[in-house]
Amino acid sequence: MKSHRDRLILFDIDGTLLSADRSGYHAIERSMIDVFGAARGLEGIRLDGNTDLNAIRQVCDRDGRAFPDQEAISKFKDHYTTILRREIAGKGHLKPGVGPLLNALASSGRACLGLVTGNIREGARIKLDRFGIAEYFPFGAFGCEHPTRAELVGLAMRRAAELVGKPFGPETVTVVGDTVHDVASCHPWGVRCLAVATGSASRDELEAAGATWALDDLSDLGTVLNLLLDR
Repeated sequence: MKSHRDRLILFDIDGTLLSADRSGYHAIERSMIDVFGAARGLEGIRLDGNTDLNAIRQVCDRDGRAFPDQEAISKFKDHYTTILRREIAGKGHLKPGVGPLLNALASSGRACLGLVTGNIREGARIKLDRFGIAEYFPFGAFGCEHPTRAELVGLAMRRAAELVGKPFGPETVTVVGDTVHDVASCHPWGVRCLAVATGSASRDELEAAGATWALDDLSDLGTVLNLLLDR
């Protein structure tokens, strides 16, 4: 069945929608140590703009290890999510403007909302559930599915097309993110990027990376809706 939704908006999670107060970082690092025996944890590895799958690969490359098999990856996921549920309890906050924006987009009838995130699927769900916003995102592309963010954008676009019964042209797609990696992931697909300086990158850095728009945050609801919905 075809949908009247004519805009696809794909959100990053950490630094864009919310801050988990480094609970995800601590959970991943502990799991790297406990499951893979990576005594140096995440030393030298940045998670902002990364994917969990790529972070595992980077740790293995750093330590001269073979990439783990599927059994070890599954064990890692289980260990990580157990720790994350404990770590995130009572911590973190939504980024400015996120709650009203998601409500307005969902109420508009025009926006198809999804995720493009470096988190594994289970970790993404835990973080979104913590702040009561999981219901806004019926689909996404996740950091356990491909190590490269740009590939996740393409995957999310295909899933959105299946969901609504029509493809979204690049001029109707916007990725909302907070790192230069989010911006770069848009370029191969010719889609737009609304970058927000609510993570580790400044507004100037996001603009220099080629963001379509760069804002301090998502708190100016009218402006953000005008950009995302071409009002």
